[in-house]
Amino acid sequence: MDAAGDMIFRYAPFQDADQFPIVELRGHAEACEFPKEGSVKGLREGEVNDIRKDQHIEGIHQALKEIEEGTFEKVVLSRSEFWQTSRSPEALFRSKCHAYPHAFVYLLSHPNAGVWLGATPELLLHQSDESYRTVSLAGTKAESDDKWTEKERREQHLVTDFIEQILRANEATGIQVGEVHDRAYGHLRHLETNICFRSASPPEQLLSVLHPTPAVGGNPREAALQFIEANEAAPRGYYAGYLGLIQSESSDFYVNLRCMQCYTNGYRVFAGGGIVQGSKPEDEWQETQVKIDSIRTKLTS
Repeated sequence: MDAAGDMIFRYAPFQDADQFPIVELRGHAEACEFPKEGSVKGLREGEVNDIRKDQHIEGIHQALKEIEEGTFEKVVLSRSEFWQTSRSPEALFRSKCHAYPHAFVYLLSHPNAGVWLGATPELLLHQSDESYRTVSLAGTKAESDDKWTEKERREQHLVTDFIEQILRANEATGIQVGEVHDRAYGHLRHLETNICFRSASPPEQLLSVLHPTPAVGGNPREAALQFIEANEAAPRGYYAGYLGLIQSESSDFYVNLRCMQCYTNGYRVFAGGGIVQGSKPEDEWQETQVKIDSIRTKLTS
């Protein structure tokens, strides 16, 4: 930490809320060893209560009803599970760094935000001078599953269309949309499209209009966010928010997925899934379970 530092670390919630403030830390980046056991401060005891399967599926049925009525085209519903373990955040951070060398892996302890740990595969925004890059990422399958369905491709296409429209509305130029391809993450894979463009706007302005994309919120955005606020049993906090680093001429931000909040008695693990026309509630529940199981790998060992 250094008030005259040349780098800012920003940690933002899914939606602005008094209990989940945007955290900005200024300082210098330094290469260092992994944190020692007991170095993380601010841990408190967590509540061991989860969303039941029938509760989550009821929310999916309600989402499908509103999709049929035309309220929105897509909405992402999330849930969390609490896993009791004595595994320390320091040890888990080390294992995540080794397991996901191509993800943005972090461990954050802050008096207002709490203690969070994550390994996110999803770039939200990369900036180098006036050159930018983002990705459209949606859909989840285990590596052994069959080919992508039309429903999953449509879900990912919605995200791509949203990003293109936002960029054009904010005077981005030279927009280049790549081909849809598979993106591997551990034993899971996703559909991803790379999008490059140029803009004279600062990254903070683009973040304010891009986030949350339909990959974590829905489309149309405002209607989907209202549904999430009314139907998710607990606030997401920093899950599906974003985090990243700002330097003088470059910045990198990531969507805060595959993350967990750390407590003295365990971890609260988050996951969500996109609901569109044709979604099957049992399959959607299973998708969140696959994601949660992936996140908690080595959590209880």
